[in-house]
Amino acid sequence: MILRIIISGLILMSASSYAFEKCPKDSTKCSTTTLGKLEFIWGKKAIDKQSHILLNGKEVFKNDSEQIGEDVNGDGRVLDQKNNISKLIVFYDFNTPHYITTDPKYGDMYRYRAYRLFDFSGKDVVISNEFYSPANYDASIDWVSWGQKNSVIAFDDGSRFRYENGRVTMIDDGSKEQ
Repeated sequence: MILRIIISGLILMSASSYAFEKCPKDSTKCSTTTLGKLEFIWGKKAIDKQSHILLNGKEVFKNDSEQIGEDVNGDGRVLDQKNNISKLIVFYDFNTPHYITTDPKYGDMYRYRAYRLFDFSGKDVVISNEFYSPANYDASIDWVSWGQKNSVIAFDDGSRFRYENGRVTMIDDGSKEQ
């Protein structure tokens, strides 16, 4: 009985120390996907001021943003049977806001955040095109309906997007909600 407790304790300590070693010092966050270890590196911590995403130590995405990470609102991930991420929505906050338009009432309007969907369900990672809400420039993701063939992503301003075959397309601009 005591031997079982000792062995269980050693396994637990070994597993927990392995979990702490999984994320390198330069990475902001690490996650396990169906294709391997995913690392996020914030631009505000990087020498080049660019945000980076690495898969198994190899860069798969880089952009001019100060912060990058998993979308925590709206269930922005799909897990497989082993609790590894198979699909993930990633946000990034731009280093320089993107000018959109000038509103007569509010003046210049800027976009500060955008999204991409990362699909790890195939042999290689598929990274979608950039998407964001066109109706409310700082709207966040409200919910996601993950399907086998396609997925629907809804923002809290009423705009909706469909992810299918590696591409995100707008299906409702949210203008009816405004």
